[in-house]
Amino acid sequence: MLSLIAAASLQLSAADTPALLLRAEECVELADHLTTHMGPPVDRVADELVLDAPFAFSRCMNELAAVGRDGEAAAASIRPLLDHPDLGARSAALRVLGHFGDTESLPEVRAHLDAADWFETLAAIDAVSLLGGAEDVVQLQNLAAGHWLEEARAGAWAAADRVRYNLRTDHERGSDPAENVRDEERLERRLPKLGYYPFESPARDTCPSEAFRFRDRIISRQAAAERPAYEEPASLAVMDGEFRYTNEGEWGGELDWHAGGVDQRLITDNVVALIQLDDQTLIAVTGLDHLSFNRGNLYRVSSSGTGWVVTEISSLPSVPYWAAPMGDGLIGVRTYGGFIVASQDAIIGMGQCEPGPFAAPIR
Repeated sequence: MLSLIAAASLQLSAADTPALLLRAEECVELADHLTTHMGPPVDRVADELVLDAPFAFSRCMNELAAVGRDGEAAAASIRPLLDHPDLGARSAALRVLGHFGDTESLPEVRAHLDAADWFETLAAIDAVSLLGGAEDVVQLQNLAAGHWLEEARAGAWAAADRVRYNLRTDHERGSDPAENVRDEERLERRLPKLGYYPFESPARDTCPSEAFRFRDRIISRQAAAERPAYEEPASLAVMDGEFRYTNEGEWGGELDWHAGGVDQRLITDNVVALIQLDDQTLIAVTGLDHLSFNRGNLYRVSSSGTGWVVTEISSLPSVPYWAAPMGDGLIGVRTYGGFIVASQDAIIGMGQCEPGPFAAPIR
């Protein structure tokens, strides 16, 4: 990815973009310096170092976003990131191309509105808001009506209004160049920090009963799956083997499979809950709440016959506290920002707090 940013910088230089807005080369040098001193594994290349240098990558992309529509000449170098395996890279590319006013990428940008992960959907909404036109109103309105995340519904509705009532010619699409690229507050509104809060962190959701309704069922914390105690692994027997999982806060955790003398490391993250849907399928809920980290993920763990395969279902908007089976292949996850309901394929909705006996505060 750093090489793509460097290529974008060179294209912008050739396009005589004002020097004040061109520090992408400096960003690449900074990122190279950081990743070198952080000692990444030797089998990884610079273009894969999003997670090893998130600050540097975010800053580089923000420098490009700050160029606004004047950066359209660099769009061809950024478009490959739309297919990158890293969620943060795809999301950053969507927003940067939106600020560039890159209408050539609009068909692919639209496809990301239906992304499996809510974070990528938010980025696609931002991009379509800057690139789209009246032909996008129906898709945005459908998203506003049906997405499970409140921020996505609100963003899609605002974007629909923007493209419907502020119709622009192609050369007006994108955003104005930032007046001062060192204005961090202004830049953060263009590209949220990768790996941290993707939008303003919601106030801690309070539910004294710790019971939530979703459609026709109520799920209480009393039904929660076992959560590992600090430095003490939890276990779950499945078929002829056993899953063992840990949650050690800032020190990390893991999910391992043990059977017939064979050990398989499946996930390296704090496992809050492991819920079995059937003999072949489980959902692992992971997350961390420490300093500026407030994050979580859902994974499907599926039997391959000879072992287990892990597939990421979606990131969570905030850290999970407990999770419980709901029947019919669904699970409920109590997070910092509310109660999320998911299948083995996607997050499908959110529950609401129900009245009931007071439950001890969550920790």
